[in-house]
Amino acid sequence: MNIVKLSSENYEEAAHLSMYAFQYELSAEELEKQKKKMETQHILGIFEEGKLASKLHILPFEVYQHGKRIPMGGIASVSSYPEYRRKGHIRGLMTTALEVMKEKGQLFSYLHPFSIDFYRKFGWEIFSDTRNMTILRADLSIPESEGKIVRLHKGANHPDLQIIYETYAQAYSGMLVREQTWWRDRLQSWTPAIYYSSNGKPEGYLLYSVKESKMKVAEFMPLSHEARKGLWAFIGQHDSMVEKVEISTSLSEPLPYIMKNPRVQMEVFPYFMARIVDVEQYLQQFAWSANVHTPIKLRVKDPVAPWNHGIFELTEDGVRKVVADSNEEKVIELTINQLSALMLGYKTVKELAEVEAIQGNQAELAQLESIIPNQSTYFPDFF
Repeated sequence: MNIVKLSSENYEEAAHLSMYAFQYELSAEELEKQKKKMETQHILGIFEEGKLASKLHILPFEVYQHGKRIPMGGIASVSSYPEYRRKGHIRGLMTTALEVMKEKGQLFSYLHPFSIDFYRKFGWEIFSDTRNMTILRADLSIPESEGKIVRLHKGANHPDLQIIYETYAQAYSGMLVREQTWWRDRLQSWTPAIYYSSNGKPEGYLLYSVKESKMKVAEFMPLSHEARKGLWAFIGQHDSMVEKVEISTSLSEPLPYIMKNPRVQMEVFPYFMARIVDVEQYLQQFAWSANVHTPIKLRVKDPVAPWNHGIFELTEDGVRKVVADSNEEKVIELTINQLSALMLGYKTVKELAEVEAIQGNQAELAQLESIIPNQSTYFPDFF
């Protein structure tokens, strides 16, 4: 199996494979835009008899964690023509993609799964849930707030959106670092509304749409409770226009608590998956919440990325991969899936131990839990 990096002469063929696999069409203009985007991506492909049979794209991103910007490779457009499926193409592409991302220094990798079970086999794990609420008009309200809302036109960007987003994102683990090109594409589908406090400070925003008596809120990001009330009041002011509001928020967003009727339809579902690409490099830069007074050894199982498979020792001086006997005592055992969920903050040591997803004696597990900061995950984006 020969896996190659696609060049510009292959971009149109790659676009047609995506259109076939994901069942959509691009106009000539949209196709040119898509090919332009491919210039920034690392696209891996497999050819059969001179034709592109399978491919995946690695998108260059960064994500926030503990005030740091961490390089992340986004896996997208994983696809094969039907006649080439179940030949090991995707396994080969995923394995090679991990090697490429390691070489590029991308410590994380994210993807949106068509099947969670399928990508778990390659070491990716759920790291973020999304909560969708459906609120009927009768349950809207208009609380008092001291600030004001500035509504922009659909597609309009404003520097205050980035200011609010960056502050909001750094309170979570794993949110995307958004460049201006990302905002430009994101805002094509949504209308922004920014909340300003009484002293003129930007403290929250919505991205929303109103169509056919329904309001959809794609992003609800208040930096204060005053902003929360102001944004909720703005939504409530649409009561003469809409029959219902569909709003997507993080699980930690307390908006339901201030509703007059919190018993609304809610759906919580697993959203994006993530995995650590390079365990040693990632753990070395991690912002531990306490010093490692007694060395901790983690035995990580990663059959897809052999550089991650083995024992890693955490000490006051840092992290290193060690050669140790497989029967060594006082070793915490977990897979790359569980380590990724743990370090991003989606699960705690206690939660993983409860479902036997991490093994070790109680003292070692308690010490590990004590040095990992409390963190919540949220990922409102898509690629």
